[in-house]
Amino acid sequence: TLGGMALRLPAPTDKTVDWTAASINAGFKEMVEQKLETSRILEGGVFNFNVRRETAAEEGAGSHGKKADLYLIRAGEATLTTDGELISPKPAGGAAGAEGDVDGAGIRSGKSRVVRTGDVIFIPAGVPHQITAVNGEVQFLLFRWDTR
Repeated sequence: TLGGMALRLPAPTDKTVDWTAASINAGFKEMVEQKLETSRILEGGVFNFNVRRETAAEEGAGSHGKKADLYLIRAGEATLTTDGELISPKPAGGAAGAEGDVDGAGIRSGKSRVVRTGDVIFIPAGVPHQITAVNGEVQFLLFRWDTR
């Protein structure tokens, strides 16, 4: 568990699941203590819900072959670069590569902007994205689902 939340909870089909603000806050506190960057909270196969935190720029960029991402920034500030094209693209490893995910060294001709607490960003399948700078730490909720 993470802050009392089950990790990789299979998404139920017959009832709702609630996450209180207190449990999300406790989960992020635990992630900070354990120096974790990401934890999957809900697994639905064609969709998932993750809590993420970054303290530095991501080492590379990527795009998803089938899945769109929705970031809800809950705390902190970072520079997010999207669009453009991946530099030195190659299929992602493991199951991600089987879904058409692609990794790259960075993004050429992308759009960079500072994202802050409360911002929401939608990233369609196939669009490169990378956190290219972090001001201290950024925490966000990541919702991902199949669109293709």
